[in-house]
Amino acid sequence: MSDNDLDKYLEGIGIDVGEEERQQVVAEDLQDEAENEVFDLDAYDLGGVVTGDPEQRAETFLVNLLLNIDPAYAVEVEEVTEDEIFIEIYGGDPGKIIGRAGRTLAALEYLTNAVVNRDEHSGVRVNVDVGGYKRRRDARLRETAYNAAARVRKAGHAVELDPMSAAERRIVHMALADESDVFTESSGEGPDRRVVVKPA
Repeated sequence: MSDNDLDKYLEGIGIDVGEEERQQVVAEDLQDEAENEVFDLDAYDLGGVVTGDPEQRAETFLVNLLLNIDPAYAVEVEEVTEDEIFIEIYGGDPGKIIGRAGRTLAALEYLTNAVVNRDEHSGVRVNVDVGGYKRRRDARLRETAYNAAARVRKAGHAVELDPMSAAERRIVHMALADESDVFTESSGEGPDRRVVVKPA
């Protein structure tokens, strides 16, 4: 997406801003679209250059999008399995890409998955990380899950965790999936949705 295309996109949603403000608006707009799971993918089609195999599509899309946020970012793509890709973003300000509570990163990941699986590709999972942020977050979530399971075993009643995103809830569910004496379920609506750990 060229600067002009991005400016037109921003103007199309009622935003007319300068360079620094534009970078912030891109990140915030991605967050909003990810939270509502509504994207105008044509606005991110980068002039039709997002083609090729899933790794090429993911790399081309992210490189072009990140150039509009900060040219200091670099992207490294690794195929983990036939249907899973891992992408690490380096350089620049990691906090700008991670965003508040990881929301900008989640938006980038969601949007990259939508672009990669848009046409002939389907079922390819793209994981995007910045400076190991998600690995550390996932480790903390697994520890939270194990601690909750221990509390359930000791007290004999359900333990309700704090509200989490869908991706965070998935980590907790997976962490306790093989525990025979507890089980997990999601409860609540929207931003209040959370995991409840219960005795089996």
